[in-house]
Amino acid sequence: MKNIEEKIPWTEIARPNQLMPEGNWNIWLLLAGRGFGKTRAAAEAIRQLVSSGKYKRIALIANTIQEAKQVMVEGESGLLSISEKSEKITFLTSKRLLKWGNGAIATIYGAENFEQLRGPQFDAAWIDEFAKFQYPRETFEQLSFSLRLGEHPRTILTTTPRPLQFIKDLMKRDDVVTVRGTSLENIDNLSPTFLRQLEYLKGTRLEAQEIYAEIVEDNKNTLWAWSDIENCYRTPPHFLQNIVIGVDPAITSGDDSDETGIIVAGMDGANKAYVLDDLSVKAEPKIWATKVADAYKKYSARLVVVERNAGGELLVNLLKSVDDSMKIKTTYAHVSKITRAEPIVILYQKGRIFHARQLHELEMQMTTYTPKDKSPDRLDAMVWAMTELFGISDKSQAPIISMV
Repeated sequence: MKNIEEKIPWTEIARPNQLMPEGNWNIWLLLAGRGFGKTRAAAEAIRQLVSSGKYKRIALIANTIQEAKQVMVEGESGLLSISEKSEKITFLTSKRLLKWGNGAIATIYGAENFEQLRGPQFDAAWIDEFAKFQYPRETFEQLSFSLRLGEHPRTILTTTPRPLQFIKDLMKRDDVVTVRGTSLENIDNLSPTFLRQLEYLKGTRLEAQEIYAEIVEDNKNTLWAWSDIENCYRTPPHFLQNIVIGVDPAITSGDDSDETGIIVAGMDGANKAYVLDDLSVKAEPKIWATKVADAYKKYSARLVVVERNAGGELLVNLLKSVDDSMKIKTTYAHVSKITRAEPIVILYQKGRIFHARQLHELEMQMTTYTPKDKSPDRLDAMVWAMTELFGISDKSQAPIISMV
């Protein structure tokens, strides 16, 4: 357990939009960019509620239990780190419980198993990175039924926004206080490396969402709408008979190079496909080739599909040098990225393709890419994988199988 022996009171160092709002609100919705300090703000608010003596049973909810533990509890700005010794806070890892000396108890939950919220009762809750949840509406509604203790149950909801309809619905409610914040407000505490990365996002929709916390609506020039992604999450069958790995290799491996897109996808017996994993990485060829080989074994893949526009046989030789047992198919882009992706978009809209979990970076590329943008590595790798699974000809773009 980490405690800060001597620390400046939070109210003296926090920015105004990091402090818990005043007034008679039920939900504090903190929409802020990455690095804003959302975790510290929410942890301090929970600490304030507990210190008041009026809040004794608290739910801490992240996308997974592991994330709740690593960020909300044990993280650099988590509850353990910001606590004073006098608060006598302890974490019972096996029971997923935080206990304070005044008798207050917090239990951590993962939104992936939101049904666990059925039964317990709370008087306060903190939900972190809500927009990452696979079932945000269902998780929130289940929690709402559990907030039935005390005189005034309250919920703190922190997230980098996505244009989810449920977030927009929450912002319209009279009992919700929405506070916005950008990454750059916390620039003094951000690493130079992080700030350099922001330079590559300038002028993009990704910058607007991830840095300035704007809810970026659908762009008519992109192929995928956010609604296509919101409705595509589904747990895949235990056994998938056809698994492939799509690879969009980067030409270079320097600091300014693109990532190598590595997407694992599979198809079930009903001709429905699942994106199982996104292993994309910015690394030198030997490293990304090893990641592909490891995934090939882990998922018992049938085939690796590699775009050969740059590299040709060198790519095959590279992959074979890591694992000669891999079956590799090289493919060439005869048409534009947009044209290649169009039949895959249709398959998403028809409910033929699902994501096994939220794949944030891939989904951002899917919903923000326009022809004027730089090459979307993850998106390209996904399209190659799906083109193979559904037997779509790159030249004709006509699906060989029916899309009923």
